[in-house]
Amino acid sequence: MATAQQVQEKFGQALLGVQRDGPGVAIEVLELRVSDVAPALLIELDVRVSGEVWRVSLDYKGHETSLVSGDLADETVNYLALLIRTHLFEWWHTKGTERAAKRMGVRPA
Repeated sequence: MATAQQVQEKFGQALLGVQRDGPGVAIEVLELRVSDVAPALLIELDVRVSGEVWRVSLDYKGHETSLVSGDLADETVNYLALLIRTHLFEWWHTKGTERAAKRMGVRPA
């Protein structure tokens, strides 16, 4: 099974930096931390969006968690990085209206 450190290193390569959602919003992933890979994949990201810094927590269970229990092939990392990017943009666009999205992100003091 991949360790949290191994997952963090592989995902960092795929996620750190600016992520774009078409011509609109850009999310810059400043830092990524993986605190657990089993039984849940727990990821915390510090991001900058529209000049604001946020800490976003993502909690995956089931299929996504089982994917990181293997050898972290590039195909797997790229798939999960795409999933994480998608969830970051969903969070950004819904954080003002969806209760679950509001709980995912906080502004660090």
